[in-house]
Amino acid sequence: MISTLVILAALAGFDIAADLTQLDETLERASVYQAAHERRIQSFEHDLATGKASTDAERYEVYGSIYELAYPFKYDLAIDAIESQEKLALKMGRNDMLTETRLRKAILYCTAGLYVECSEIAEKIDTTSFTSDTQKFLYYEYQQRFCRDFREYREPGKGGELDERAGYYRGRLIEYLPETNFLRQTMLLTELIEQGNFIGAEEVGLGMLSRYPEDSHEYAIAAYYYGVLCHEQGNPEGEIHWYIRSAIADICSATKDNASLYCVAISIMDQDIARSFRYTQVALDDALFYNSKIRPFQIAKNLPAIEKAYTAMIRKEVNRRNILLILISLLAVFLIIIVLMMLSYHRRLQRAVAALSEANAAKEEFLALFLSMSSSYLDKLRHHLSRDQMEEELKSFYAAFDNAFLELYPSFVEDFNELLVPEARVELKRGEKLNTELRIFALIRLGVDQSSHIASLLRYSVNTIYNYRAQVKASALSGRDDFEERVKVIGTRHK
Repeated sequence: MISTLVILAALAGFDIAADLTQLDETLERASVYQAAHERRIQSFEHDLATGKASTDAERYEVYGSIYELAYPFKYDLAIDAIESQEKLALKMGRNDMLTETRLRKAILYCTAGLYVECSEIAEKIDTTSFTSDTQKFLYYEYQQRFCRDFREYREPGKGGELDERAGYYRGRLIEYLPETNFLRQTMLLTELIEQGNFIGAEEVGLGMLSRYPEDSHEYAIAAYYYGVLCHEQGNPEGEIHWYIRSAIADICSATKDNASLYCVAISIMDQDIARSFRYTQVALDDALFYNSKIRPFQIAKNLPAIEKAYTAMIRKEVNRRNILLILISLLAVFLIIIVLMMLSYHRRLQRAVAALSEANAAKEEFLALFLSMSSSYLDKLRHHLSRDQMEEELKSFYAAFDNAFLELYPSFVEDFNELLVPEARVELKRGEKLNTELRIFALIRLGVDQSSHIASLLRYSVNTIYNYRAQVKASALSGRDDFEERVKVIGTRHK
């Protein structure tokens, strides 16, 4: 489908359709890029495990390398590395290393949305004891990040004391960092955009884009801010193009703490809602993998709009098909031959079945997305509720899932038991609709088949999920090899 957006983009020199195709192809290879990134991290971990890094100073440097790789990839791994550096700095009595490590830790906390924790760290740092430019620049970077991110979290938009403070520290970084420093270039590009100096911003942005490889994390950041620049200039085609380029670089560099793919999803929502919905799901999966507390919340803010647009698309399609059915019905009035009337009836029946299948598929996708949002919401509640209150929230979560899933597949329990040997079939307790085993395979029926994702949604460990799956498959009536594939087609005969 050639949309108005694509036509305008072509006139501006951008082929958005080709960009989106390249993005889809890159997404298909995302697991390859992730595996390569994990191998790089594992090589440093091997140096630690084998004693290749034998001194405390060498181990400190290796943990620093792991931190640099993990910082945009996985929060838990990054925080483990930085805390290991912190312990080594204390052990060596290196106050300079300790200060730098704690400032990096505060920046990492800020990235994850842990504003109270990062403030507590920064407040304990004595700025008068700084002995290097590195410490000073890290402090400026922390202050700029905290003021910008916390202001956006608390009061989205521009203006206010926090915005002024962020601008002040951004100015310090621009003034004192070397001209070729990537952070300085990013700060300068941001400053020029906010000042409305678009000519200067274009010069800086294009310089950054030409300086870094297209599959690098630096290129992803530069392309993202160039997309922001296009937005401020009222250039939607350029905005989408550069967000796509940024998203491709994020995937190639295995960056899970990303924003560009979701920006693409929002930008194309009116032109391609199905693709927008798919990109949103990937962005949410990345946010859950990274384990930031703030990114899933940011994604969830626009989900109602995406859902509304997706529903509108389905309604429009249904209306179109209804009109087509009416036209066929009117034509049938003029047909006398009984064979043609039966053929018309058969065609209408086929369309009704297709419409029902599409409706069920949409329900499955929205149910899976609802579970991801609810799980992220429970993560945020965990820090504010007592254990009993949290257990009640979990019960409500499970009950909501059970009811929603059984609305889609009312005979799931019976169909599932038919796949098992008689002595292993599930017997529910009084009042139960699904139990843990059934919920695990209900998620697999919905297409959520990674143990880590299932564990995140159901609040269990990955090992627990793995053991449940292995135990049930061992009791499969027709063998365990394709058991889960048979689960995935439960209910298809009813559609």
